[in-house]
Amino acid sequence: MPPLSQASFTSKIDSERRVKVLFFGRNECEFTLKAINHLNRLEFEVTSVFSRERGEVLPEEIGSWIGHYIFCFRSLYILPKTLLDRAKIAAINFHPGSAEYPGSGCVNFALYENATQYGVTAHLMNEKVDDGEILECRRFPILEDDSVDSLLGRTHVKMLDLFFDITSGIGSGGDDYIKGLIQGANHEKWSGKNRFLKDLEKLSIVDLGVSEPELKRIIRATYTKLFPPKVMIHGYEFVLKPDNTTRKSNLR
Repeated sequence: MPPLSQASFTSKIDSERRVKVLFFGRNECEFTLKAINHLNRLEFEVTSVFSRERGEVLPEEIGSWIGHYIFCFRSLYILPKTLLDRAKIAAINFHPGSAEYPGSGCVNFALYENATQYGVTAHLMNEKVDDGEILECRRFPILEDDSVDSLLGRTHVKMLDLFFDITSGIGSGGDDYIKGLIQGANHEKWSGKNRFLKDLEKLSIVDLGVSEPELKRIIRATYTKLFPPKVMIHGYEFVLKPDNTTRKSNLR
């Protein structure tokens, strides 16, 4: 039976007393650990899979899993439809961005576009990335002095809170709770461009003729260890070196 959609919502947890969950998280991530601990407190029957990097192959042993819910929380796996369909009630992803920012690099592009608010989103999963029906989107302001690290840190906290609330609702209300979320979130639609890592990589490359205001926008949006701003000259790559003593004043 496929995961629930707004059009067809008929599945219920049958006579089984424990909710069976397949959880996908991030290896060596404190937020992933807190999420799993919360599921254990709810006494869900949890099978956990952790990703280390993009492009990993899914473990063979989960191929036979059948249960009630699939939860993705900071996971780097792209799940096939054949696996999503094994969730009797719903497959839910917790996305570190609002409905305006699907895909990768959402924090970065929100900062680059000088957005004034951001958010986290819980949505049903289908075969496309960040495309399924939205259950809930929670927004919060972007601060004037936010960096990639500060905004991402607050985003993970907000996303964990959303995970706690939705999974607790499932624990107490089951599929009726999920149905209520779908009915209440009909106004929320994905509205932004679905970006990929290649788009973030392109953003971090600085053109030699860039203006000072544009350079400041790029630095603010990409100043991280993973994707630092850089300049390419005759095949040589020059990367902006972090300098905590001057960074804040230079970005204003």
